[in-house]
Amino acid sequence: MAKADGSDEAPVIVLADDNGSVPERTQNAGRILPEHGLDEQGWKNFAEGANKLARTVYKETGVKTVFHHHCPGFIETPAEVDRLLKMTDPEVLGLCLDTGHYAFGGGDPMAAFRKYGDRIWHVHFKDHQPQLGQQSKVEGWDYVKSVEKGIFCELGQGDVDFQAVINELKKRDYRGWVTVEQDVLPGMGNPMDSARRNRDFLRTLGI
Repeated sequence: MAKADGSDEAPVIVLADDNGSVPERTQNAGRILPEHGLDEQGWKNFAEGANKLARTVYKETGVKTVFHHHCPGFIETPAEVDRLLKMTDPEVLGLCLDTGHYAFGGGDPMAAFRKYGDRIWHVHFKDHQPQLGQQSKVEGWDYVKSVEKGIFCELGQGDVDFQAVINELKKRDYRGWVTVEQDVLPGMGNPMDSARRNRDFLRTLGI
């Protein structure tokens, strides 16, 4: 894995769509069905746009791009992530794998690491609280309410196996960035305290 100061990795541009801008996706985050997704023309436009941007950035700067799948954007579920990667250029467009968003979107982060290892050029460490995920489905929470309730809990408090993730990254000699993300909305506590607890948790895993 990369050193803590990031000195062993190449920079990447992180690309995402305008998540949270489509009411139907926002209302159904964490329980997206095929009918909530892009149509065939939408997929074509989306993939072509991502390819064009990534190729242009690489041609002009030599920097590659990663796509950050994100609830409640149009690339949320494992099927949507898979389709985007199949439709885009693996030479210039990789994946920013976000463990929490992948879990909330219905996937297993470890399965994603095994399946897309060579396309994962950037990683976001984020945890996912499964009981709240289930409650969100049952009660029909929208994305904002799920976040307010703590769907993305502090590291080590959810169902993401970070030790397994770290072991997989080491096995692949991953040299890129790992960014810890923690959503702390007003009324959810102190962001600095959360950051310290997350850092302490990572130290227990040897990083």
